[in-house]
Amino acid sequence: MRRQDNGLSGEQIAGICAGATASGTNYAENVLFGGERGHGFAAENASHLYDRVVGRDAKIVGRDNARNGADRIVNGVHIQSKYCSSGAKCVAECFEDGTFRYFNADHSPMQIEVPSDMYEGAVKAMEARIEKGQVDGVSNPAKAKEIIRKGHFTYAQAKNVARFGTIESLTYDTVNGVKLAGQAMGISAALSFAVSIWRGEDLGAALRRACETGVKVGGIAWIGSIVAAQLGRTGFEKGLRGATDLIVKQLGPKAAACLANGLRSGGSIYGAAAMNHCSKLLRGNLATGIATTTILSAVDSIRMFNGRMSGAQVFKNAAVTASGVACGTAGWLGGAAAGTAVGSAVPGLGTAIGGFVGGLFGAVGMGFASDKTARLVLDKFIEDDAKRMLVIMEQAFGDLCGEYLLTETEARAVLEALQGLDLAGTLREMCASDDRVAHARRVLEPLVQERAKARKQVTLPSSGDMSRETGLILRDTEDYAVHY
Repeated sequence: MRRQDNGLSGEQIAGICAGATASGTNYAENVLFGGERGHGFAAENASHLYDRVVGRDAKIVGRDNARNGADRIVNGVHIQSKYCSSGAKCVAECFEDGTFRYFNADHSPMQIEVPSDMYEGAVKAMEARIEKGQVDGVSNPAKAKEIIRKGHFTYAQAKNVARFGTIESLTYDTVNGVKLAGQAMGISAALSFAVSIWRGEDLGAALRRACETGVKVGGIAWIGSIVAAQLGRTGFEKGLRGATDLIVKQLGPKAAACLANGLRSGGSIYGAAAMNHCSKLLRGNLATGIATTTILSAVDSIRMFNGRMSGAQVFKNAAVTASGVACGTAGWLGGAAAGTAVGSAVPGLGTAIGGFVGGLFGAVGMGFASDKTARLVLDKFIEDDAKRMLVIMEQAFGDLCGEYLLTETEARAVLEALQGLDLAGTLREMCASDDRVAHARRVLEPLVQERAKARKQVTLPSSGDMSRETGLILRDTEDYAVHY
């Protein structure tokens, strides 16, 4: 996908759409933060992220809703998280009918993680429960410290992770976004490197281009993931729920299950669960699409306020970008779902590889097709600023060619020198100028003068030579007239 000012290529759109899809999935997972006990899920996710960052083998397992199962496993230890307003309440949540209900496979008590500021109160409450004989197999109150696990965050911090615009939620989204951006960065860098090699570039140039592409796409995906995740904590989530539920209903349960299972880890889901997850994915991808389009259009908006780009051009660029991101992301979603289905049916391929390849081809194909279509449609209504500026530039160049008597070879050399300039930037400055014709001449005239100075020095003939040659011409003319 290539646009006038930001020059998005196929390898870039693939990475951006991969990042957008990952951000959409992250958004869907974070929808739980908005529930009545959303801070508990936020605490689980934040603790999981912390453990992963410091190098622990950690995974979230509680999303399967297994009765009395663990929420997380860290270095092989099963953990149940309880984030309540007091240590006693955290412990009370672990009992049913006066009996402790969280045990490992060997019937040893599972570790109960509580907010760091509730730890002492939770230990005392657990000691009291053990003394009453409410923890099967445990009689020593001192074991309470082995059962209660001090969490990484306070109760207030856990609640803030689930809220919009807080330091804690922004920090969580920023760190979590690095992981999401890494996938987008890797895809675009790999594709860029391959394309450069196929074009015959040397290894060093291909590597540099790959890194530049990866950094650009990774940055876009990183910021986009943060903005989308924050939107999920606002009224945006509830406001769109009805619309996305309706769309998923039209898709039907089979299509929803195929899409949901193609984009999530863990066991397969069907029926209402799949349709609900698919609806959350749609809202997540819409939020990410809005964020990504805004980021890509930010530079254009600044240029418009500085007078270097027209409002019509900004609108056109934004429309083409939005179309490319939306259709490219849809292509990734559909391609990943189809690829997952194919991967499960083809021996040796696997759902992960099938989903990745399907998503990649879907994003690139749909992104290019939508870009071309959107630009063809909009070209009929809005002429690019660059085209209007180039018409003025051509007229000024024609005038200068006449004034300086440029030969065809000299004119071609001037045009080659013009291509060596930052032409896009020159045209934007020209668009902002009060006198665009004069601006065009200021750009072109130094190039024309440089060619004129390179001409050979000419020594004019003497007056005698001019008279003699003129006489010969007149005599030849007279002879020609008498003959005919």
